[in-house]
Amino acid sequence: MNHKKIIVVGIILLGILALFMTVDYKNKNGLNGQTVSPNILYLTSPVNSLSGKVEKIEGNAVSISSQYALLQTAPIAITVMPNQPPVMPTPQIKTITYKLLVTDKTQISQPASNINYLFKTITPSGAPGFPTASTPNLTVKNIKVGQYITVNSQDDLRTLLKNTFEATMINLPPIINTLNGKIVNITNNTLTLKAFAPVAAAPPMIALDTAPPTPQEKEYTIYITQDTEISRNVYGTNMTPGEPPTPPKPEKLTLADLKADMRATVYTVEDVIETQTLTALRIEPVASTSPLIKP
Repeated sequence: MNHKKIIVVGIILLGILALFMTVDYKNKNGLNGQTVSPNILYLTSPVNSLSGKVEKIEGNAVSISSQYALLQTAPIAITVMPNQPPVMPTPQIKTITYKLLVTDKTQISQPASNINYLFKTITPSGAPGFPTASTPNLTVKNIKVGQYITVNSQDDLRTLLKNTFEATMINLPPIINTLNGKIVNITNNTLTLKAFAPVAAAPPMIALDTAPPTPQEKEYTIYITQDTEISRNVYGTNMTPGEPPTPPKPEKLTLADLKADMRATVYTVEDVIETQTLTALRIEPVASTSPLIKP
């Protein structure tokens, strides 16, 4: 009988201790009187911002996945093998999917595109026809599946029970609007450029257990308009050691100066990750001469 009483008392004491630890954790972390997310072990401090990959868009609801590493509190065990470098333990990673609700109060922004023109002077509003950070009318339609975005919210993610919250601000990644490749064909005002497709960079945490994609060479159709600047910097052919180098001289070219097999950098209106049909803002062919240093 006494043995049973001891067991019951022990269970009660353990329950009281667990309750005390939970209340103490909430008080220390500003969660007193609030619900606690099932993912609390991965969200150990106030979280009002997260970065993640857009998985799905349904109306004004955007689902993004984000990865978190379990906080290591116990001593780290490092495996050491003879004549081998130390092997660190693999951190425990958990993928959490959130549903963001985009409302009329949600601010969506995107960094402006920068084109390094040599002759044309433009306002710093970015590429013509493309929304920029200074444009206040970005909507959920500008968000694309596969993008890595950063989201701010007034809700503390540690208190979410269903991983759904209202987004106050969404920062979209800048578009990738530069290609570097070889001109393979020119027809009228259209050229074909063969280049390796750029890859959108993922945040470090998301890239932990994801193999980097292999770059693929593609052919891009580039439309040249009357607003397209074709230019490059030309360097002097002689440089004398000990003397300051001669500044490069901007050279303005025309479509007739572009030839097949030339290498060129093309700056476009569109995001080159999303389409292979593009409009050129500027084309910079490789200069035929480069600085030659005199002995």
